[in-house]
Amino acid sequence: GTGFLDRFFIGIRRILPMGRPLQISLRNTFRRKARLSLTLITLSLASVIFISIFSIRASLQQTLDDVLNLFDYDVQIIFDRAYRIQRIQDEVILRPGVEAVETWGFGSTRRLRPDDTESDSIIIYAPEADAETLNPTIIEGRWLMPEDTNAIVINTDFFFFEEDVKLGDTVILDIENKEQPFLVVGISRGAMTGANIFMNYSYFSRITNAVDPAQISLVQLADRSAENQMAMGQLLEQRYRDSGFRVQQMQTLAQARTIISTVFDVIILFLLAMAVLLGIVGGLGLMGTMSINVLERTREIGVMRAIGATDGSVLRIVLVEGVLIGVISWLIGGLIALPASSFLTNTVGEQLLQAKPSYIFSTNGAILWLFIVMVLAGLASFLPARNASRLTVREVLSYE
Repeated sequence: GTGFLDRFFIGIRRILPMGRPLQISLRNTFRRKARLSLTLITLSLASVIFISIFSIRASLQQTLDDVLNLFDYDVQIIFDRAYRIQRIQDEVILRPGVEAVETWGFGSTRRLRPDDTESDSIIIYAPEADAETLNPTIIEGRWLMPEDTNAIVINTDFFFFEEDVKLGDTVILDIENKEQPFLVVGISRGAMTGANIFMNYSYFSRITNAVDPAQISLVQLADRSAENQMAMGQLLEQRYRDSGFRVQQMQTLAQARTIISTVFDVIILFLLAMAVLLGIVGGLGLMGTMSINVLERTREIGVMRAIGATDGSVLRIVLVEGVLIGVISWLIGGLIALPASSFLTNTVGEQLLQAKPSYIFSTNGAILWLFIVMVLAGLASFLPARNASRLTVREVLSYE
């Protein structure tokens, strides 16, 4: 016990020169191992959760960036009904600031399940085979090919409602009151937009008996800033309305990002509240630990005062001991957070996105928590440290 600690700190002093007060703080930190362990468990758990939460946030934001790369447009305008492609494009292509316009087929369907029940409404997107506004992230299988007919790609949000569907399955869809079989050839990462199905525009127009129709206008802009997206989106929406188009919805890509980010932030704030509560509990535990330590070392402090230790020296010894406990908890928590944050990120991501998210360990979160835990430990140790520094030799001699 004591002999081992003596040898340990003698070795430390040989490597790192340190003053006598720091040596005393280091020695006192490990004097009551059971009490130290209880305090470290709470603070380390708070470290794990805090760092993991920041890692989850960074990972979800990276995943959001990856997901929104699916769509390479700036403004999306959906109409109440289909219009001819050329008319949709001609209306805005010559507008200043517009780089390109693409049109997609758009509709809704329901899956007819094997047990004769129907799914909720599922959105169909029908882009051209060579669409430039679409960059899907394929999780399984492949993307659509120009020669595909009754082939579809489903997104991961689809599995929120239809968990039994797998790659290679044939599903029956009700499109305009006609039952159509489709082969699932691919699964793409969803964007929290609900269950979506992608199929080739040519086949979609054939089964809907429509010639050259489209219901979505996707516009790429020269200036892709969020402010310009909104300004141009409102301008183009009004342009379509003035020309007799029945506009159902206008949304910019920046708006979609904000909506999804808000959902993520609500979850992160809830988890962060848990970490803060644990940190407060750990801080109170540390305050209790330091108070007991000071009481147990009353005579030792008296001896130090008798040989000339100042109030500041005693104060520093107790404060350094408390901060050292905080730093040790940060080191332990940081090491545990490496695997724990990966596991928690995958768990949260799969619940939200039905797919494995992009994982990033948040070094910023780890550094921020180091600062917080040092401040927390300093505050928790201040009252016991101040009480210790105020002990007089007379009070020590009368202490039983």
